[in-house]
Amino acid sequence: MVEATPPAAIFLNEGASSARTNRVQAAVALTRRALDADLHITSTRSVEELRAWLEERIAGYTTVVMVGGDGSLGVAYNVVGGLPNELRPVLGYIPAGFGNATAHLLNLPRHPAALAGLLAAGESRPVDLVSVDGRLALFAGAGWDAVVAGRYAAGGAKRLRGWAGAVLGSMGELRLRFDVRVEVDGTVVHEGPMALVVAGTTPFYGRGLLVNPGARTDAGRMTLHVYPGPEPRLALEAVRWAAHRRPSAGAVHAQAAVVTSLDGRSIPVQADGDLIGEAAEWRFAVRPAAVRLIGRW
Repeated sequence: MVEATPPAAIFLNEGASSARTNRVQAAVALTRRALDADLHITSTRSVEELRAWLEERIAGYTTVVMVGGDGSLGVAYNVVGGLPNELRPVLGYIPAGFGNATAHLLNLPRHPAALAGLLAAGESRPVDLVSVDGRLALFAGAGWDAVVAGRYAAGGAKRLRGWAGAVLGSMGELRLRFDVRVEVDGTVVHEGPMALVVAGTTPFYGRGLLVNPGARTDAGRMTLHVYPGPEPRLALEAVRWAAHRRPSAGAVHAQAAVVTSLDGRSIPVQADGDLIGEAAEWRFAVRPAAVRLIGRW
């Protein structure tokens, strides 16, 4: 008797910036054939809409492949992470955004056939995530990068042109650094001006920038880097990120962290590349083995 293939599904968010490209469409078709998977399609840039859509359809699947950007995958983290352990499907990823930070972490091949083969092989590992005031994410940033993320989304997420415009349009905010206190596991590690604080379990930001070196998905901890600025210093750090050289800002490993405004300004925060809000205080904590991800481990 032939055993039935465990049920698999592909969830395609065509609201992601490169979801309609030939490469992504080919990867979807080949993966669907390899997994004998159901295909669900939506088109939205609303986190709330995407979460509700996914929650309505995810039950019963043992493998779920998300097609979208890091933000779409981040929605899946929160849906899957909210299920009982025995009901959580394994997550695969077909990158279809602009930054695609997770593709670098998982070492995903770009060729559609190779990617489909990797997803069909299904080699998965448990992955630690970060809880940002209760929202699960692989990486998060407080400060200037969240300003850029919000401006990029508001401009229609137009890939490189939109990202460059968001960066240039946010230079004024970069000059007005936030005055913050960063407390890690009960100890103050920074107090004063800050351009951005990075927290996560992956070393990578979008486009493979090495923003958070030392971060691991299997260490049961998160890693933080505080980048105080000002602009010339942050520009030098950005060169190091792009060249995969260790930044001058040191890594701090932690179970929990609090970022508090000292100047009365609300601090914007992004999670997996999506602006999630502004507040005078943000709490970050590690969530060990929150999901299982398929990758080239």
